Parts: sequence; structure tokens; C-alpha cells
Amino acid sequence: MNFNVYNPLQNGWKDAINRIGAENADINFLPEWYLTWQDYEKSDSRCIVAEIEGVTLVYPFLMRAIEGYDTPETWYDIQTAYGYGGVISDKQVVLSHILAKFNSAVTDWLHENRVVAEFIREHPQLDQNRRDAQYVMVRRNVYVEPSVDYRIPEAKTRQHISKILREKKTVIQTDEDLDGMSEFVRLYGLNAHRIGMNKYYFFPDSYFDLVKNHLKANTVLFHVLYENKIINSLMYFHYGNKATLHLAGADGEFYYMKGSDLLYYSSVIYSAKLGLSSVNFGGGMSVSEEDTLFRYKKKFSNIYKDVFIGKKVIKQEAYNALVSQWEGKYPHLKDTYRNFFLKYRQEE
Repeated sequence: MNFNVYNPLQNGWKDAINRIGAENADINFLPEWYLTWQDYEKSDSRCIVAEIEGVTLVYPFLMRAIEGYDTPETWYDIQTAYGYGGVISDKQVVLSHILAKFNSAVTDWLHENRVVAEFIREHPQLDQNRRDAQYVMVRRNVYVEPSVDYRIPEAKTRQHISKILREKKTVIQTDEDLDGMSEFVRLYGLNAHRIGMNKYYFFPDSYFDLVKNHLKANTVLFHVLYENKIINSLMYFHYGNKATLHLAGADGEFYYMKGSDLLYYSSVIYSAKLGLSSVNFGGGMSVSEEDTLFRYKKKFSNIYKDVFIGKKVIKQEAYNALVSQWEGKYPHLKDTYRNFFLKYRQEE
């Protein structure tokens, strides 16, 4: 076995992604993706690359020191970055004995590097759950197979978009140079406040600067203009044969115009012109079919995929000690975060 651990500035990480090929990877596995997230997550980016019997396996993650607790030494936890992650390979099917060797080597490295726990946001489209963790389904995502002849399944939404396009008062602008980033950030902030997003999703301007610095070639902004004013905006990523709708912003004054319908539709047509095979619309906030966000997105497609998270305790006694100390510090948060794996990260 050839086993290496790289940081995002070392060639080994990107070289391994290139060997795997774009169809077996996605933007969320790139070192550039991790460079956009490590400051926000106060973490260091790492990527394990293993070669076992001619099979390449790649596992990127964020590694963060655990602070604020009484510990005998510095402990860490790891998690995949925002979006999706897990273990990817150049083989769509990896034999079980190869996975067993890989998982044993990864766990040994985590032990040696004082990692207490591991949290994985699995990529729904790739051969998932390769890491030997405990997996839980958390939601369903909506996917669209793009075509220039794409037809929205729901008649009401289809008619609404046709009417907008006929009236020619509203224009879609495709912003490949990201010139409208500042306006997108403003609208995203307005939208986040309007719907009461968790504080985690109030990203600083520095995050969007990093997107421009590291991922510009993979990023497009779509804007809805009404009377030359941007009223909706969408951030879209593409890599290989896949696209993902990342974040969206809206001016609440024009919410009645349902500009997001036009953004979603336009992202599909644009993806078709790029020759992509799928667009990830994301999902709702839960596994419920009645989740309002999921119900909105499934107007655009009847292709769904389950989304899993993976949890693995590496050092059980250390994990138990952290949870016990956290419960002592924040007894009033115990019920609120009872289902959170890395609950000791939660504060007031």
C-alpha cells in the first residue's frame, strides 16, 4: 500500500484527483474547494491518498483542534467540508478487502494524530459510504438531467416562466466573470435574514473573495434583472460532468415575481450547453416529503437521491469525556443538540 497525506498546496492532492477523473469526482473534492473553507471552519485541510492493488482512493477533510476543554493533550476532529465528501476512487466498484485495508490505515493515522471523531457529508451521486462509519439518511436531493429541450414537469411553473420570457421585462444575465459578486452577496444576506437561516450560513465577505480567487473557472452567477435591477441571484458550480446550485439571494420586495424559478430553469439550460449530465438542486431541511424546500425543488424534476452523513468515533473515551464536559457547561443545550454528533462544538 502507498499511503500519503497532503495539504492543498502540495501537488499530490490535485494529481490524485486528476488520476481519478472528473466523472468519479466533483468540485467538493478539489484542494481549491478546501482552500475556500478552511479559514471559515478554523481548520487545516488534509487529503489522504492511497494506492492499493492498482486502486486509487482519495479522502479529503478538514482537521480542527478541539479547544475549551480539559484534555491531557491537544485533540482534533475531522469533517468533510461544506457540501459533499467521502472517499472517492478511480474504480466505481472497490472490492471489500481493498476497502478494509484502506479503512484500517485511515483509522490508524487518525489514532496516531489524536483525532477523536470523524464526520462525513457523503456525496449522493458517487459510490458512497466507503468509509466504515455509521450512516444516517438526512434528506433527499433533487437532480435534473440537463437538455436544451428541458421541460419543467410542473405545468404551473412552466407556464409562469413562459409568461416571464414572453413579456421581456425580465432578463436573465449569465455572469461568468463574477462581476456581480458584490450584489449577489448583498442579496444572499437579505435572503438569509428574511428566512431566518442558522448563523453558520451567514458567510463573511472573505469567503466569497476566496471563491473568486480559487474557483472562478468553475463558478457562474445567474442574475434576474427587472428594469435593470438585479432582484435574484444564484451561485452555480460546475466540474467535470456535474453542476451544483450553491447559494441563492433575493430582494424580498420582488419575491412575488418568483425569480428563483427562472434561475433554476436557466441553470439547467446553461448546463445542457456545457454538455453536463446532471445538475444538483439540493434538497430540503429534513427527510420529510412534506419539507417545503424539497417540495419546491421537486417541481423541476422527479429524480431524487438520498443524502447520508457518516459518523465514526475514533477515541471513545475521549469523545465521551468531551460530551460530558460539554453537557456540564451547557446543560440547557443538551436537548436542543441531542442528535448532533460533534455536539461539543455547539455554544450559545
